[in-house]
Amino acid sequence: MVEAASTIPRGLSRRLAAMAMLALLAAGCAGAPVILPVRLEPGAITEPGTADSLASDEAAVRAIADLMVTELGLPLPTEFTVFVHPTTASYAEGLARAGEMPGWRAAEIAAYSVGLSQHRRVFINADVLGGRPRSTWLGLVAHELTHLAQYELSGGRRGASEQWLREGMADWVACRILERLGESSFSVERDQAILALAQDLATLEEHPVDLTELGNPGGWEARHLRSGDRLTYRLAFLLTDELISRYGFGRIAAYFRTFADSDDRLGNFQRAFGLPLDAFEDEAVRRIRDEVAETSGTRSTRPARRR
Repeated sequence: MVEAASTIPRGLSRRLAAMAMLALLAAGCAGAPVILPVRLEPGAITEPGTADSLASDEAAVRAIADLMVTELGLPLPTEFTVFVHPTTASYAEGLARAGEMPGWRAAEIAAYSVGLSQHRRVFINADVLGGRPRSTWLGLVAHELTHLAQYELSGGRRGASEQWLREGMADWVACRILERLGESSFSVERDQAILALAQDLATLEEHPVDLTELGNPGGWEARHLRSGDRLTYRLAFLLTDELISRYGFGRIAAYFRTFADSDDRLGNFQRAFGLPLDAFEDEAVRRIRDEVAETSGTRSTRPARRR
């Protein structure tokens, strides 16, 4: 089955997966989600202990939300809902119904994703998490709650903010939260991201990074489906870490605030960080490429791509 699937063109494979998901929905095989309504009372926010003290999913969601507000200064809505779906079919149904997506699009997204956030709503596919360590669940919650914070920063709008920065920030926050809960080390996670890219150094050299493409949701999705996590999520995490190392975490939040009033994608980036997106791409990608090449024991000779 796996070998047969690998011969199907990726676009066709996605369509077939979506069709199979729609068939499951029609057959009533979805299953009911666990619905976690969360209300954050500013005066009731407490400092959580370690991950071991979080006995339930609801406690984990609330503790992570509290950490994001108190220690990272991120805004979260006072009320939001987390839908934890037991099966992929249920996840697709939730995206279609509560998420108000066309059925075909919900099925397509459910076929390859594990979580999705909208304004004040988070959808999680628990089926994919089966058998994985609890830290994976905690990291996913932190990642998706960061997307909620991005919506809050931009006045409830998705706007035209860079998709690679949305995802990179979400992974960056998740790593900080896992470290705070005693589940991981940020430096170890960063080293692993570099090592993962080192495994794909040839691909990184042959297919230069294009932040204009990765900044667009459609371009990001196409690159992720084509290249996988290493050249999308891992790279976005490292690029975000580069921005934060240069300008501080507060500047990232300020960047998302600019989209409350403007969809000037390139202009907002330059106003927030003081340099054009293509200039940051040239500098940051060169530095990351050199670090990756050093880790892999080779030297990168490809010049940074210029526009």
